[in-house]
Amino acid sequence: MPLRRAFALLELLVVLAIVAVLAAILLPVLAAARERAKVAACQSNLRQLGQSFFLYTADWDGVFPPVYEWKNLLQPYIRTVSINRCPSRPQLPWWYGQGYNIGFAPLGVRGFAGCDESEVSAPSAKILAAEWERCNAGPPVGPTTLLAGGATSYWAVCRVHLGTSNVLFGDGHVRSLRPDAYHSNTARIDPEGRPVPPLGEALRPVPEPVWRAYWDVRHDP
Repeated sequence: MPLRRAFALLELLVVLAIVAVLAAILLPVLAAARERAKVAACQSNLRQLGQSFFLYTADWDGVFPPVYEWKNLLQPYIRTVSINRCPSRPQLPWWYGQGYNIGFAPLGVRGFAGCDESEVSAPSAKILAAEWERCNAGPPVGPTTLLAGGATSYWAVCRVHLGTSNVLFGDGHVRSLRPDAYHSNTARIDPEGRPVPPLGEALRPVPEPVWRAYWDVRHDP
């Protein structure tokens, strides 16, 4: 009767080591692939949000919704709150997560809120809404601790998808951008509304001509 040769302990350890190496290689790849699928779903949600803006302006003589309860004003054109949820952050309330470009009046930055379509210069270059830590949004200026009740933090930028966030532009197209391109190197905001840069970095807003080209609808890029 032939002898059955069992695996030696060393051979088992070698096999386990190979499996561990393969897992270390493949798991991040699979995680990145899942996140890319979530990016695509999030972008689809933002495009639908963009359509609701345009349906609203069609009913209101070309004027974009005001700041106050702007998402509630858009809901009749969407009929579901599901598109307000990013698949990468399903824990957020539906009225958080997407920020409206409300501008910043003290510096003369005209946002979309309450704006007439005829006022918008180069809408394909202007941010209409973006992914944020809170409900409202604006350029990287202004106070930072106005979060109670969903109020604005102008620093509420965040990095949702592999270091980027999705951005809806005034012509309805959506891009995935690093916040460093249009706002600052902020990674997130703390509970008090203060911007938190990546570990070991100082907070760096982009230069005013750069952020104004994205946020001020009357600014020619």
